[in-house]
Parts: sequence; structure tokens; C-alpha cells
Amino acid sequence: MFGARFQHPMKQHARMTLWITLLDVATPGPRTISIGTNTGTHNVEINIPQGIEDGDNVQYQGIAPGGQDLVINFRVHPDQRWLRQNTTLVTEASTSFWVLVAGGTVTLADIRGNKLELTVPPKTQPGTMLRAKGRGLPDRSGNTGDMLVRLVGRIPPNISPELMAAIEKEKETG
Repeated sequence: MFGARFQHPMKQHARMTLWITLLDVATPGPRTISIGTNTGTHNVEINIPQGIEDGDNVQYQGIAPGGQDLVINFRVHPDQRWLRQNTTLVTEASTSFWVLVAGGTVTLADIRGNKLELTVPPKTQPGTMLRAKGRGLPDRSGNTGDMLVRLVGRIPPNISPELMAAIEKEKETG
């Protein structure tokens, strides 16, 4: 037929869902995963991209069995310790009532396990958020978000009677 165009059949894609953790999002890069097929299990190397979001689809050229492209739907497990807000991570840190009143430091780890100390100013209210710049998640361009730490105060179990009397007196006047 004159003028007819022949089209190549569309290339088949293998598809799968891959559940990852927030730590995987925080530390993107190469990973080995297993793909189960009717001919067995195949290990392939993928690269978790920076800034991956829950529900993102990523196509990997020709790495599936038979040379097919592999399309992975990334799902991110919820994390009990971290709340994700784009590239910002929110967590809580428990500190004593005395640190909130008099000031001090709170020591904790970021999502990657790196320890940090945050300064708590005197007279800080419970629920105050402290910011740790650059301790969040990477975005697609490689910039890293922040970590916000909500301070949760705890009252010490042993308060001397003298201190309780001073607190009672302050409560009456304040």
C-alpha cells in the first residue's frame, strides 16, 4: 500500500511495586532488587532517584528479564518516628522540664543515624519546634530539606518538697 506507515509493536514493560523506607529516600542510590518471574528470581541493579515520592513510577531501560524495560511503582512505608512533609522531616524529642525552663541541649539522631545536639533556649514552651537545617530528605535537584524537632517535656518523678513549695508559691503569684 502506497504511503502506509508500518509501526513497530509497542515494547512490553515489566511492572512491579517496590516498597521502600524513608531511609531509602534519604539515602538514594544503587540497590539490588529481586524480580520474580515464571522462570525464577532475577536480581537486577536499580538506582533509587533523589526526591522519590510515594507513588512515583520510574522506568529502567532493558533490565527486566528478556531485555524488557522495568517500570517500578515506588511506595514509601509510613514511619513511626518521622512525618514527611515534602523534603522536611518532623520528629519529636523528649526532654526534661528543667531543660525547657533553664535551657540546655537535646541530643538525638537524624534519619541517617547521625547524632546532633540542638540548643534549647531558656523558657522554651513544650511543643516548640527546633530546626536542624539540611537534615531532611533530598529533592530531585539534590538540595536537602530540614528536620523539625517538636520538644516534648517530661516532668521529673522526684521533685524535692522545697522545690514543690517554691513552685506552688510561684503558681499563686504568676
